[in-house]
Amino acid sequence: MIRPLFILFILFNAALFSSAQDPSIKLWSDQQVFLTGEDMWIEGILQHAKPASRSLILQLLDRNGNRKTDVEVQYNGNKFRALITVPSNLPSDYYFLDAFTSGLSVKTALFPVMIIHPKIPPSIGCAFTSKSSEKPVSEINIYTDKDIYSPRSEVKLSLTGLTEIQHGNITVVKTDELNVIYEQAIKGFNEMREHAEWKEQENEGKLFTFYAKKDGKPVSNLSVLAAWKSRSSHIAIGNTDEKGVLKLLFPFKFEATEIVLHAMSNEKSIIFEAYSPFNTNPIEFPCLKIDETTRSAIESRLLNLNVTKQFYSDLHRKPEYKTTDTADFYGKPDIRYYLDDYVRFPNMEEVISEIISEVRVKKEKDHAILQVLNIPFKYFFTNEPLIMVDGIPYFNTKELLESDPLLIKSIDVINRKYIVGMHEFEGIVHFKTYRNDMGSLKKIDSDKSFPTRGLQISKSLEPAFQGNFNTTMPDFRNIVFKKNDIQSDFRGTAVMPFKLSDAIGDYNIIFRGLDKAGNTQLASKSIRIKY
Repeated sequence: MIRPLFILFILFNAALFSSAQDPSIKLWSDQQVFLTGEDMWIEGILQHAKPASRSLILQLLDRNGNRKTDVEVQYNGNKFRALITVPSNLPSDYYFLDAFTSGLSVKTALFPVMIIHPKIPPSIGCAFTSKSSEKPVSEINIYTDKDIYSPRSEVKLSLTGLTEIQHGNITVVKTDELNVIYEQAIKGFNEMREHAEWKEQENEGKLFTFYAKKDGKPVSNLSVLAAWKSRSSHIAIGNTDEKGVLKLLFPFKFEATEIVLHAMSNEKSIIFEAYSPFNTNPIEFPCLKIDETTRSAIESRLLNLNVTKQFYSDLHRKPEYKTTDTADFYGKPDIRYYLDDYVRFPNMEEVISEIISEVRVKKEKDHAILQVLNIPFKYFFTNEPLIMVDGIPYFNTKELLESDPLLIKSIDVINRKYIVGMHEFEGIVHFKTYRNDMGSLKKIDSDKSFPTRGLQISKSLEPAFQGNFNTTMPDFRNIVFKKNDIQSDFRGTAVMPFKLSDAIGDYNIIFRGLDKAGNTQLASKSIRIKY
């Protein structure tokens, strides 16, 4: 009897230990209450695992689990930062921040936020209520030299008890009646959302998965040319498997706008569908209930947001990467023509005939193609090159030759064979417009376009008056101070002064962090600004 109980005890403890070490993501935002159109600064950390890929996806969910917006960001070690601008069409309600990464099964602690739309009230009829819970005890202490300050005063802030903290940040944010409602709603909420491992690890690039169908059935062994458009262009060629699955690997790109697929067989009946890892499981959370007593708080937040956007725009968004690669996939072209350096001709065919000596127009009856001069051998290729317009492969030469050349800024020419995978192109001709919008040209009907944003350029919040406190410009920031990755001395103490804004009211100094055991540490202190 003793032996079976002993074995059961060992298995039980092993299960607890395994569960405690499951990969997990913890994330939080700078504020808990937002207006539509406001910036949401987000930070997080991956625990108990190394990132299986270089990036992760962060999404904003509604209470039904529907994705409202998402961004993809790169890891910095096992940490990450992101910026989401709250969509302007969201109704007032509670929403939830969630994150997951490819190549890794992970549990994410959902982080609830309150979003207020000044013109769209919250829905009614929700019966779910919050649970009671005890506030976690923290050994972190927050001290200020005073509790009440005048506008734009300097606050001397100090923290103690940081000896066991491995990651922490401090935010000083305006608080009001809406925050009280939020704090009441989140009591007892600790939902973990499980994300199963999906796709392969993305260490060398961004992996896209699509399905090719024809008449509702998978299309196998279909060769597909894909282009991922951003500030620079990149292409890839792949073949579908027996289930019609197409996988394409691109290098990581910042701020990409779309990916375009083209069946090399030119079949118009092929339908492409994108694989989506998002699920829609409902989230049990109290409904948002606000009344007339919150009017002044909403109006005050709206005023602060409008003043900040009017006077400071993106000044508080500090990019952490100053430059990105803007070279196209073929690198430096063999020759590039800037059309403003030449006489402007009325049609594109004349531009090519009179200016672009490495390209010619060959006509056969009603059909016309472009041919590129094969420089090493001094003769024109027989087949048409890969023609691109603003990073998108273009397969309607007749329409291209009839387009307005005044919309074209430059033309790149690769006058040699260019190999992509198992396919080779007899040169490349790349037309670039001034606005990067294809000018008067449109993609052909058989091409399928999927919107995408690519990686978000990492940015950090920098308060508007961090270096200029004597300015006469109005300052109505809701966030008056923010510091990431707090470093303490040998006693576990950190000291940091900061300046307050013009907006009177109550402010919360909030510390969030993780100790060396991976436990969340949270501490706060209130101060007030008054005349």
